[in-house]
Amino acid sequence: MQESVSFFKERKIKLTPQRLAVYNFLKKKNEHLTAEEIFQGIRNKFLGLSLATVYSILELFKREGLVEEIRINFDKSCFELAKLPHHHFFCKKCKKIFDLDFSPCEYIKKGEIEGNTIEKFQGYFYGVCKECRKIERR
Repeated sequence: MQESVSFFKERKIKLTPQRLAVYNFLKKKNEHLTAEEIFQGIRNKFLGLSLATVYSILELFKREGLVEEIRINFDKSCFELAKLPHHHFFCKKCKKIFDLDFSPCEYIKKGEIEGNTIEKFQGYFYGVCKECRKIERR
């Protein structure tokens, strides 16, 4: 917990119990979560907490570079703590989102493509995950 408090102070973000709870919940779960899932996970700790408050906190965190918004599933956004650039895989069967870890292409390493500066990237892959493929084979 003290580590999280220091993390906010270093970034000069006003610390509130709700912000700390959202951050710690994302950190603990280490998954791709919707605002609704985050709200459900922390609402018991805060009387009067609204889904709108969770969205506001996530917007602040996005602006400050603390979280990434993932729009791989077009009917909902997911959020994860910001980390090194990586790609995502979305299983069209079970709807899970997985991080993919492989070397970035030469353009990402250079930070430039056809004279354009790359500031950020998100690569999305769509298909069927290995667990769902096992079930299909049965």
